[in-house]
Amino acid sequence: MLRIAICDDMKDQVRLIHQAAMNYFEKDNQQVTYKLYDNAFAFMDDIEAKTPFDIILLDICMPGLLGTDIAKELRREKGKSEIIFLTSSDEYAIDAFSVDAAHYLLKPFTQDQFDTAMKRAMDRIRLRFSKRIIFKVEGGIRVEEIENILYAESNGHILTVVLKDGKFTTRQALASLQEKLETISPGQFTVPSKGYLVNRKAIRAIKTNGVEVGDRLIPLSRGTSRKFQEEYFEYIFSVWDNMK
Repeated sequence: MLRIAICDDMKDQVRLIHQAAMNYFEKDNQQVTYKLYDNAFAFMDDIEAKTPFDIILLDICMPGLLGTDIAKELRREKGKSEIIFLTSSDEYAIDAFSVDAAHYLLKPFTQDQFDTAMKRAMDRIRLRFSKRIIFKVEGGIRVEEIENILYAESNGHILTVVLKDGKFTTRQALASLQEKLETISPGQFTVPSKGYLVNRKAIRAIKTNGVEVGDRLIPLSRGTSRKFQEEYFEYIFSVWDNMK
């Protein structure tokens, strides 16, 4: 059973989005439940109460509360819902990337455009389980989704892998981990300085002396800040292009 939330302050838009979703899943033969909101604060209450949704269709520009702010709170609470933003402006594209949105759909949209966005969200749900990596840890193995990895720090051949919801250690060379991650998701992980491997999707800020990831400032090799920023934006815009 797929659980979908639709939130837009305009009731006619909620109905339109709901109909587009029903049209899509009519062809997909998928069992779906919907919860509809025309009030952003009511939706936020359910998010804070940890109401589970697989896909969230979310307007951005709503009175008193931006959809991107709701999405940021969802991610802070470790929510893994696939988010499709719906908006009449493309000015929030970078914010959409920062919360790992599945798609960014401009209004008015056609059914074909909606179907493309929904297919991407469904593909990501399926791929989430294939984008996993296995680590050898004391006493056995550990399987992690790569999206859950913030960064890895090397101390000899011991890696501390820091996650959105914790951390663990494993005996592995940093270069070996980077090679495996590059195979799974090209370009997503990068080395800001010796001994560190960072998830580009987890970067909050790039400064002259380091990159902010989670609550940590990861050192940045001297003189590489501009090049690092250029490569970061090249990556995020390539991801954004794939979302269109």
